[in-house]
Amino acid sequence: MRPEPNTRVTLISPSPRAVYSGMVPGTLVGLYGPDDGAIDVAALAARAGASFYSDTVVRVNTERRIVETASRGEIPYDLLSLDVGSRPLGIEAVRDLPDVVGAKPVEEAAPRIAAFLDQARSRGTGRVVVVGAGSGGIEVAFALRKQLPATPGGHVTLVEAGPAVLPAGSDRMRRLVERLLRDYGIETHVGRRFTSSEAGTVRLDDGTTIPAELVVWATGAEGLPFLTASGLATDERGFVRVDDHLRCVTAPEVFAVGDCARMESHPAMPRAGVFAVRQGPIVEENLRRSLRGRSLLRYRPQSEFLSLLSTGDGRAAMSYRGLAAHGPAWWRLKDWIDRRFIEKYAPPKASTLRRGPDVAATMPMEACGGCAAKVDPDMLARVLSGLTDGPGMGLPIGLAAADDAAVLTPPKEGNLVFTVDAFPPFLADPLLVGEVAALNALSDVYAMGGTPTAALALVGVSARDGASREADLRQMMSGARAALDRLDVPLAGGHSIETDAPLIGFAVIGSVHPDATMTKGGASVGDRIVLTKPLGTGVVLAATRAGECPPEWTEATITSMREANDVAARCLNDAGVRCCTDVSGFGLAGHLAEMLRASDVGAEIYADALPALPGALELLRHEWRSSADEALADSLRQAVAPIDLPGDDPRLGLLRDPQTSGGLVAAVPQRLWPEVRRRFADASLELVPIGTVVSEASGQIRVRSGGLVDDGASGLHQPHES
Repeated sequence: MRPEPNTRVTLISPSPRAVYSGMVPGTLVGLYGPDDGAIDVAALAARAGASFYSDTVVRVNTERRIVETASRGEIPYDLLSLDVGSRPLGIEAVRDLPDVVGAKPVEEAAPRIAAFLDQARSRGTGRVVVVGAGSGGIEVAFALRKQLPATPGGHVTLVEAGPAVLPAGSDRMRRLVERLLRDYGIETHVGRRFTSSEAGTVRLDDGTTIPAELVVWATGAEGLPFLTASGLATDERGFVRVDDHLRCVTAPEVFAVGDCARMESHPAMPRAGVFAVRQGPIVEENLRRSLRGRSLLRYRPQSEFLSLLSTGDGRAAMSYRGLAAHGPAWWRLKDWIDRRFIEKYAPPKASTLRRGPDVAATMPMEACGGCAAKVDPDMLARVLSGLTDGPGMGLPIGLAAADDAAVLTPPKEGNLVFTVDAFPPFLADPLLVGEVAALNALSDVYAMGGTPTAALALVGVSARDGASREADLRQMMSGARAALDRLDVPLAGGHSIETDAPLIGFAVIGSVHPDATMTKGGASVGDRIVLTKPLGTGVVLAATRAGECPPEWTEATITSMREANDVAARCLNDAGVRCCTDVSGFGLAGHLAEMLRASDVGAEIYADALPALPGALELLRHEWRSSADEALADSLRQAVAPIDLPGDDPRLGLLRDPQTSGGLVAAVPQRLWPEVRRRFADASLELVPIGTVVSEASGQIRVRSGGLVDDGASGLHQPHES
């Protein structure tokens, strides 16, 4: 939240949500809801002006200072900070066993345990073995005992390979926990190792067999495999060995904290969340000092810390300075501490939306213009080298030839259709931006009833150091290529330049039969006006860029943007529809007005019929707007006439909200409606009637409240009011 000058920060994590470690056991068994202990790290990154990449790291190359990821290739770094946690010890050996679930990652474990508990309650029985009697395993065992049916239907067994439960706890705390386990009816096997699980039975190394319908693997921690595979200095369990400054002992530009690290000077330091939390400010300051060339701070772990262990029933066990106790007061204290920590990073929620203007994340950079802004040809060659093979026919000269221009074979019949489209990134994720930009450009061809033949890219990357520039370009092109490949459209070539801000666009060429061309003209009075995608990408992305959008709203919007319009266009075209356009930067009202003017008709739209993306209307009510909203409101003032809606009705804002990779809007004649509806149903695609074409002034859009009734035969009409 305090950006370092001239520094680009990128956060990489497999999920945009992270569950706070102190609340993991409670989340696993339903004591906390899925959002109670979650931190929306994507929103945090947005608020801090950082880039967030939802991806998995597979390797770190310290010689080249590169992070290799599963989806987006190589990400360069000057400084690297690792806080990747750990995984349960020995999980690899049992991962494929059907009844075994690892306690981490919690995003995978929690749904499986919740499903098991639902089944156990319905059938009145549920037998669980928890392997590992550290604090995490013990908390899971207590919580499961509380959640399962009463004895004898439900049973929990705890297995520990060491000589005692809670091996890192004090003697007094250990004795207290042993007594509580007995009191709660949790069977315990210490000094015994799990050997196998099959046919609803767990076998231990002494031959003991235990009935088990679920095994929760909550053993001690080990490092993630990529740490050792990267050549980082690691100990026998795969944890990164760090010095007192929290730097890897063999790679001083790499910092590591939390469960993934082991301090050389304090090898026996417990793996408790309190240490990771207190390491945070030290590594943050040391990253800043490294950038400034200053001496680093030393981290000194505390010798005493408060340990609180939930027993799953509104009580907790406490250990501090040799004391140990159990009761409801300690649970209230633990719950208060955990919730207060989460509140500091409060994820955006629908119930606590803040009002505010659109805040676009920008990275102003100075760069030369003209031909001096061209990207280094060697770098361009490296990026394009992996993009030379692709689908499509009729492309004699394309990427593989590295010629001055692409050469296409013209269609044997029909006409050619051309379009071009470009925009700056809508989020700080070049892979996603490239994919959506390609789909957005192809949409113009689909809206005309055409079939794309090839695409040419125009990419502008910020004038940063060469490594970051190359990584951004590679990601944008990889994302675009993935979208084009899905739709069998070859990438024929392109051009790249350095720009003050990133930019990506595509020129697309396609073919269309003269008798099957869809245009903006041709709508007739009585036609149904239909929409193929919900509205609201502009306002949702505005809130997302500011880090103020609930993650589920952002995810729904991204899913919608990643859906191509090819099948929807084909359904309309094959049914005989000839009046269509796509909904993009001018919003539904702007593009519909163009269609109406071209047809010399007007339209009546019903506000309640407008489909909205999750959260879009709520954000509009809280005065969130796209940065283009004011200009669009001015340009549409004469075209849009609210009949019985107040001027600040959020549905009017939805009408003019600019769409990125939006859907199609079409005028469907009454005689074609049954066939259009059938084709969309067969394709499992959304199709929403939103109004009718009327003999109003050309381009005029009347907007009424209420919805529409579709009887499927006689047409659409406004329902009778009670």
